[in-house]
Amino acid sequence: MSKRAFYTGVTPEAYNELKSKLQTYGMNLQGNSGRIDEKGVNANFNYDPDAKSLEISDLSVGFPASMMINSDSLMQRMNEMITKYGGRAEG
Repeated sequence: MSKRAFYTGVTPEAYNELKSKLQTYGMNLQGNSGRIDEKGVNANFNYDPDAKSLEISDLSVGFPASMMINSDSLMQRMNEMITKYGGRAEG
C-alpha cells in the first residue's frame, strides 16, 4: 500500500537536509519535483519553496530497500527530520 505525506513550514534548508539524508538511503531527489524510483523505493515528490510545502505521494518500498526499511519507518524518519527543522506534517 502506498503512503502520502504533506508538510508545511519546510524551509529550503530543511528540504536540503532531507535530500541529503535520503541520499544516504540511496534516494536522490533531483530539483523540487519529480519521481524517485531507486533501489525499490518509489514515490512522487513536489517541493514548493515559496509556500514552504512538500508533498510526497505514492510512496512504496520494495526489494531491495525492503530488506532494511519499510514505508512506515521511512515515513516516520522523514516526519522526524522535517519536524526537527521546524516543518509540520499535515493531515
